[in-house]
Amino acid sequence: MYFKLIISFALVISCNVKAQMPNSDASVNFPTRPIRIVVPYVPGGSTDLLSRLIGDASSDLFGQSVIVENRAGAGGMLGTTFVAKAQPDGHTIVICTVGTCAVNPTLIKNPGYDIYKDFSPIILIGGVMNVFVVNNSVPVRNIKELITLARNQPGKLTFGSGGIGNSPHMTLELLQYRTKVNIIHVPYKGSGAAIIDAISGQVDMMVENEPSIQQYVKNGRLRGVAVTGAKRSPGIPLVATMVEQGYSDFVVEPWFAFLAPSKTPGTVIHKLNAIFNMTLNNPKLRLKLEDANLIIGGGSTELIANHMRSEIDKWAKVIKANKIKVD
Repeated sequence: MYFKLIISFALVISCNVKAQMPNSDASVNFPTRPIRIVVPYVPGGSTDLLSRLIGDASSDLFGQSVIVENRAGAGGMLGTTFVAKAQPDGHTIVICTVGTCAVNPTLIKNPGYDIYKDFSPIILIGGVMNVFVVNNSVPVRNIKELITLARNQPGKLTFGSGGIGNSPHMTLELLQYRTKVNIIHVPYKGSGAAIIDAISGQVDMMVENEPSIQQYVKNGRLRGVAVTGAKRSPGIPLVATMVEQGYSDFVVEPWFAFLAPSKTPGTVIHKLNAIFNMTLNNPKLRLKLEDANLIIGGGSTELIANHMRSEIDKWAKVIKANKIKVD
């Protein structure tokens, strides 16, 4: 199920969440102290930005401060594991990504947590799209030309990513799975170094989240050949979507969600969901999220739970077919 389709349902569901929220002592009294959003990555990325914007906008509704805490390490597993073992009272939650919640359950033998047993989904909070970019010396201007070049030079083209198992890496793996091309993956410890090497020509191409790569496409230091959203990006409108270029089922919109430890009371989960839905409908916040090229989420706990299951199944097929392993 594509992210845009989910959002169309979310906008309807979010309007009814507050009315459906259970009325109990637990939900009335929560929260009793500041809420901590754990970001399992270093500051400055999309997850960090999204968490801070939503945290600031939701604090008045909670009647408590909302604090963002970065616990980076092990590709997001360190911070995610920390929250899995946290006190299940709703005061400590984690921002979940495609990598930590949809890829790691298949890619990593023991990530430190069981995504189904250790967490209770709260809400789908937003997403981005990815962009295929090439070094300016690579003689392609669209995705079909890139695929043709890769087929004519099997195993010679290289692509960089910010690490194994993240959404940019998996997007390229999905392309290889669908088109049967062979492009060599060069993982980096973060997307910043990969971008530098893509610009210098140390790697031929890369895939990256649109907010992080947009400026380099706009200033001409890298050439955009496709975006993976259902629609074109307002920030780089000249770059066509995969769908427009003939790949009708190739829509990848990396998403973010909030999760709580699994034994958190249902009344608390529903209150978190209700307040975050109200936060996401705040006009001032929506403008900030749109300016940051973030797709706005929302909706019920069931919506994000179903989406997570669908995404885990989707990426498991790619991981197994491409025999992706972590060294």
